[in-house]
Amino acid sequence: MKSGPQPITPEQRRLTMHTISQTLQDHYQNQMVALGVYGSLERGTDGPFSDIEMHCIIQGEEIDYSYEWSTGPWKAEVDVYSPEVILAQAREVDGDWSITHGAFVHVWPLFDPQNFFVRLKETALSQPEEVFRYRIKEVIVGDLYELVGKVRNAWTAQNSACLPEYALQLVKGTACLVGLAQRHLYHGSGNLFQEALALPDTPQGFATLCRRVMSGRLSSPRAIVHEVNVLWEGIETWALRRNLVLEDQLDELLNKEKR
Repeated sequence: MKSGPQPITPEQRRLTMHTISQTLQDHYQNQMVALGVYGSLERGTDGPFSDIEMHCIIQGEEIDYSYEWSTGPWKAEVDVYSPEVILAQAREVDGDWSITHGAFVHVWPLFDPQNFFVRLKETALSQPEEVFRYRIKEVIVGDLYELVGKVRNAWTAQNSACLPEYALQLVKGTACLVGLAQRHLYHGSGNLFQEALALPDTPQGFATLCRRVMSGRLSSPRAIVHEVNVLWEGIETWALRRNLVLEDQLDELLNKEKR
């Protein structure tokens, strides 16, 4: 491996982290509010080829940009925000919440005299129950229902080439669904499937299709379609247990909008 990411020891990566931290503090000086590390380095699970990911919070308004660079052997990313911008992002609850919001909740402070990262964590975790329920239904109807329709279309048209990709998307979407329902933040996308399988109360059929995707056994269109249909039935039952109504009429939605 003569180009691209090169193996770096944990000690080297942490030394680089502190060098970047000092450079940023020297550059922003009194403008800096907080500086912290997130991702695998924060968790202590970084591997030989892991990058460095940092939040840099500075005084100002509507600040939202990033520095992302590679020196050759290693790569780093520094996301620069003003406080209100990153807090607004932390308040958002979307379908990928269980994957994205670990970066707001799990932060290793390198400079944080005002305990800003405590406030950031509280903001990310304190959104109302009705917001989560709305997003859960949106994931089921807006994403998973559509994927099941694509699988059935592909089977009908005898177009099996796309089925492995649809199966992967469906498993990922269901894992995110379960994470939303249980307020579980995954430890990175690389651990998504293993962690989702370990969670309680997943829809029937999820484990079977998830293990198929993880193993790469995606050469049988008939098996994929069957397991997708079983999973969809499981999702419907799972939603019913949570009193989530998946079927709506347009006039009902329009009337709700008026209220």
